[in-house]
Amino acid sequence: MSRKYYCLVAGLPNITLEDSKLSYGSEQFLSDMKEFLPAKDYGYFELFSLKTDNENVYKTLVDHDHKYIPGGIYSEDRIEEILEEPEKAAAYLREFIEEYNSEEFDEEVNRKRLTVLYYEHVLSSVNGIVRKWFELELNMKNIMAALNAKKHGLNTEKDIILANETAETILKSGSRDFGLGGDLAYIEELISIFETDDLIKREKALDVFKWEWLDEMTFFEYFTVDKLISYYIKLMIVERWISLDPGTGKDLFYKFVEELQNDFQFPEEFGKK
Repeated sequence: MSRKYYCLVAGLPNITLEDSKLSYGSEQFLSDMKEFLPAKDYGYFELFSLKTDNENVYKTLVDHDHKYIPGGIYSEDRIEEILEEPEKAAAYLREFIEEYNSEEFDEEVNRKRLTVLYYEHVLSSVNGIVRKWFELELNMKNIMAALNAKKHGLNTEKDIILANETAETILKSGSRDFGLGGDLAYIEELISIFETDDLIKREKALDVFKWEWLDEMTFFEYFTVDKLISYYIKLMIVERWISLDPGTGKDLFYKFVEELQNDFQFPEEFGKK
C-alpha cells in the first residue's frame, strides 16, 4: 500500500501553466522532499536529477574545461571520482564511460548513446507514474523528431532514441502515424500539434498536453508520492516558461529556440540575432 503524504500535498501552493512567477520553486521543493520523504520515494526524484549528471559526465569527458553544472546527484568531486573509477557510478553511466574509453568511441554517436542508456535505465528500474512519465517523454521526443525528419526529408534514424519498442516501430513504419494508431491514444494529438507553424505555440501546446496528462494520471492519487512527482514536473515546466518573460531579455528567447533546435530543423532565420 502506498504511503500517504497528507500534509506535504495539502501544503503545496497551487500552480498553473500561465503563472508568471513562483513563490516555491523546484529547487526548494526537491530540498523539502529530500528532508521529508523516505529514501525509496525520494529516489524517484533522483531519476530526474540524473539528467544533469549525464551532462556533467559527458562534457567533462569531451571537454576538460567544462564548468560543473549543479543540480545532479553527484558532486563535482564525485563526478571526477567516477570518471577515474566507473564501477562507483550508476550501471548505465559505468557502461557509457567504459564505452567512451574504448577505441570505438565516436563523439556524435556516443552523445546519443548516453541518452539511450539513460532511458533504458529509468524505464527498467521503476514502475507507476515515473515509468509512464519517462516513457511518455521518450515517445514524444521520438515522434516529434520523426515528424520533423519526414517533413524535411532527413534521416529519421539519426535523431531517434532507440530505448523502447515504440522507437523501433517508428523507424520501421512509413505511415502517417508510424503505425502507432492502435498503441498510442495520443498520436493524432501530437501530429496535430506538430502541424502548428509557430514554434512557441507548438512548444506551449506540447506542455499543455503534458500538464493534462499529469492531471489525468494523478486524478485519484490524492496524497501519494505520484502526486508529489506530478507537482515537481509541473514546477519545472512553469519555470521554463517564466524564463521566457520579456523582461529577462531576448537572449533567453534565443536560448529557448536553440533548445528547440536540438529536436527540430528550422529555417536559418531563427538562428539569427
